Amino acid sequence: MTDPKPEVLAPAANEPPKPANSGAGAQPADAPAPANDAAKKPDDGKNAQAPKKPGDGVDDGDPSVDVPASHPVYYEKVEIVDDDPPRLDFIRPLTAQPPPLAVRALRRQIEDVSRLVRILFQDDKTRLDKFFRQLHVTADSGLRGPTSSVEIGLDNLQDVKDSIADAYTIVRGKLWWSNVILLIGAILYCAIGTGLFRYNVSQWPWQTTGGWQTLVVAALLIPVGTMAGLFIEFIFRVNDDIPYEQLRAINPGRWKPFQRALNTTTVALIFAAILAADIIKVGVSNVLLNEFVSGKPFLSLVIGFVTGFAFPYVRDLVQQVRPVSRDSAR
Repeated sequence: MTDPKPEVLAPAANEPPKPANSGAGAQPADAPAPANDAAKKPDDGKNAQAPKKPGDGVDDGDPSVDVPASHPVYYEKVEIVDDDPPRLDFIRPLTAQPPPLAVRALRRQIEDVSRLVRILFQDDKTRLDKFFRQLHVTADSGLRGPTSSVEIGLDNLQDVKDSIADAYTIVRGKLWWSNVILLIGAILYCAIGTGLFRYNVSQWPWQTTGGWQTLVVAALLIPVGTMAGLFIEFIFRVNDDIPYEQLRAINPGRWKPFQRALNTTTVALIFAAILAADIIKVGVSNVLLNEFVSGKPFLSLVIGFVTGFAFPYVRDLVQQVRPVSRDSAR
C-alpha cells in the first residue's frame, strides 16, 4: 500500500507568489514593503527653492536691477588690449542677446573709469597697468559669462574708484612741482629780460611811460602773471582730499601742465592785444586794464594773472571778438 502524495495547493488568483529565497536576511513574503523615507519625511524647508528676488530675470528699465545668477551670455570675453595707452575690449558672441540695461550701464561705468585712469596715470606705467588689471577683474566678474553678477561688478568697481582717489595724492604732488617749476621758469625769464631791457634802454621796465617799451614790458610780465594765476588756481581748485567724482569732473587738460601753461600764456597775450586796441574794456575793481599801454605797465602782470586764475572768463571775452561784415551789421 503506497503512501498518499501530499496535496499541493495552488496559490489563489490574487495572491502573489512567495519568493524562493528564504535565506538569512530575507524578509517574509507577507511582510509589508519598506516605506520610502523621502516620501514619508516631512518637508522641513531645506529642499525648498529659494524665492526669487523682485526683478530677477526682468529688465524693467532700472539700472539698479541685478541680472539673475544664471542668464544668457552677453559677453564671452573681456581682454586688455595692450595699446598706448591700454584699453578694455568687450567681446560678445555672434548670437548673443542684447544686454539688459543694468549690464550696459556697468560697461559704461567701467569705460568711464578706464578713461580717467588713462588721463591721471599717463606718466605712471606701474599704476596704469595695476588699475587696468583691477578693471579687467571688475569687468570679468560683472559682465562675462552666464554667472556674472552686476552687483558684484559694481562692488569691485567702487573699490577701484576708492583706490584711484587714494593714489591721487601722488599725482597731485607731481602736478604741484610742475606748476612750481613753471612759475620759477617764468620768473627767471622775466629777470633775464629785465636785465637786457635795462642794458639796452638804460631804464627799468617799470619806468616806461608808453611806446614800444610798454609792449616789451608786457611780454616780460604777462608770462609771470599767467604762471602765478595758474599756480594759485591749482591750489584753490585741486585740494588735498578730493573725491572720485570731482576728479572725474576736472578738465583733462589740467593733467598736462606744460601744455596748459603754453596755451594759457598765448591766450593772455592775445587778450592783452585786444585790450591795447580798445576793442573791449575790462576793469578789475576801479582799475581799467586797458591802461597798461598808457603809463601803467605793471597792469600787464595783472592781465596775465587774471587769465591764468580765471581762464574761462577770459576765454569767453576773447571769443566775443569776432569780425562782423557790414551787411550783417546793418
